[in-house]
Amino acid sequence: MSKFVGLVIAVLSLATIAPAQSLKSVAPHYKPGDNIRFRVEFDGADPNFEEVSLSFVLEGNVPEDQPGFSSSFGANRTAKVNPGVFEVDGTVPQNIARGTYRLKEVNAAVGNASKAYEALHFDIRVQIDNDARFIFPALKSVTPQTPQ
Repeated sequence: MSKFVGLVIAVLSLATIAPAQSLKSVAPHYKPGDNIRFRVEFDGADPNFEEVSLSFVLEGNVPEDQPGFSSSFGANRTAKVNPGVFEVDGTVPQNIARGTYRLKEVNAAVGNASKAYEALHFDIRVQIDNDARFIFPALKSVTPQTPQ
């Protein structure tokens, strides 16, 4: 009986630890037309940026059944909420390939000056679910036509 109780306690312990660990690695899911929103904070004095934007890139290749679909997108609607703190949001485009996207850059601009901050170290990912697909047929032939 004590072995059974020990096993139950071990299983319950793992059951409570595993979801907490997996939640950190689960990327939020979005589809074309959805709004994404992030809070961006800068250190130091208030930079008074006029625009802050985010750039996401697809991890891997565009799926074969989504030729010509985009493999990157951004969010660039900026709202300053506090000194050095911005809310940035955007709409997931219709022509975006499905897959996991990673935040690559945070871009900031004031006047004619701008800077791209590398953001891969934040390890932020979003999952894009897009059911749109198209398989192009093979090109059979092209033949010149003689003038009439």
